[in-house]
Amino acid sequence: MTSSRKTARIVGVLFITAMVAGMLRYVLLDPILVAPDYLINLATSENQVILGVLFFYILAVALAGIAIVMYPI
Repeated sequence: MTSSRKTARIVGVLFITAMVAGMLRYVLLDPILVAPDYLINLATSENQVILGVLFFYILAVALAGIAIVMYPI
């Protein structure tokens, strides 16, 4: 497999990972943060917030990975 093809596959996987992590983060955190009493919701939905933040970090790593992998090109 050529180097460009391998890079393209890695970038594709990172794009898909970023898209899925971003959507899951939005689904988990948006209903909590948009509510008028969001501080109470944060306290009662601790596990959901932790999972949403984890997906946010996965999104950040995937986006940084795209830039790092595509830099030589």
